[in-house]
Amino acid sequence: MNYYFDDFTETEYRNLLRIAKANWEFVPFADYKKPGRICLWCHDLDLSVHRAYRLAQIEAEEGIKATYFIFLHSEFYNALESEVANLIFGIRDLGHDLGLHFDPTFYAPRLQSNDTLIALLQSEQHILAETFQAKIRAFSFHNPDLVDQLVAQDEIGGMINTYGQYIKTHYGYCSDSNGYWRFRRLRDVLEAAEDEKLQLLTHPGWWVPKPMSPRARIARCIEGRATKTATCYDQIMTEMGRENVR
Repeated sequence: MNYYFDDFTETEYRNLLRIAKANWEFVPFADYKKPGRICLWCHDLDLSVHRAYRLAQIEAEEGIKATYFIFLHSEFYNALESEVANLIFGIRDLGHDLGLHFDPTFYAPRLQSNDTLIALLQSEQHILAETFQAKIRAFSFHNPDLVDQLVAQDEIGGMINTYGQYIKTHYGYCSDSNGYWRFRRLRDVLEAAEDEKLQLLTHPGWWVPKPMSPRARIARCIEGRATKTATCYDQIMTEMGRENVR
């Protein structure tokens, strides 16, 4: 099987954007029912906000706006810590939309009804809206299998559902889930240009400067986070004039 490691680089990402914008109009989720050849390009931020910010820069340089779905329960980053939050502000300030990446399994013991789920969705929406001073118009489920009864609804809790029936029915779909092309290769989809409407889901942690295996890309996120945390601790000790006992 060809895993196309060369596909997941910043250079190729820019190339893919250029192919896409020649054939589709990029629109925010608020315009998902707009007629014509349109593209919903979205990012689920599972792994790295640093990588997300770099892709946001590339998109801005190409005159493209995307939607970035922020995850409040990631094992890889904390959206509410200062450095990461500043990057999210940066993504917003580049002109991109922010959305909510919602994990129902985090609340599994409390999910007794649809009303409870909706209230929890709106609670996280409020946190993001207030923290980043942005309108949160859309959300994506992180683990949709737990809420099958709601997944097909086009809008839930006042937000557009990326798994909704309208989008599923009217849009072609391609995702880089797991760091390789499990179904359709993105370049093939874009070059064929057969889908009138297209929803593209990328996870920025997979897109790096040079070709790497998916596991190596995960290690890059983990090691970068660990190094940053250690450096932060050392800086605090220095600033406080404390002995950094080794």
